[in-house]
Amino acid sequence: MKTLYEAIGGEPGVRVVLQSLYDRLFEDPIVGFLFQGKDKQHIVLQQLAFTCHFLGGPHEYRGRPLPEVHSALPLLAGHFDRRHRLLEQVLDEHQVADEVKRVWLRIDQSLRPSVLAAGEEARARTRAPS
Repeated sequence: MKTLYEAIGGEPGVRVVLQSLYDRLFEDPIVGFLFQGKDKQHIVLQQLAFTCHFLGGPHEYRGRPLPEVHSALPLLAGHFDRRHRLLEQVLDEHQVADEVKRVWLRIDQSLRPSVLAAGEEARARTRAPS
């Protein structure tokens, strides 16, 4: 029985999806500003380890915790939802198997509370009196 990681084509399959996603995110008129000045390839590599791991691959994510990574970004629910929608579109465009797509989107959605909590903290810091 194939793992989800094998079903998507292993690391190369995950990499092509993530590269497409981040190419789109960096240029997106709604969320692109969040990526200004960021190293796209570094983000793709971190996401590669994270995603391959949860799809059953032999990778281990060694990056910072996601709330910490997002703590400087004033993320709103619409930003998260836009990223999630672009992920869904990219998965469809790359014809990712339904089971892989379903799990990937479910895990992505499960990160929403912690990512948005980090965004709320970032907005609160910008409103705090100096």
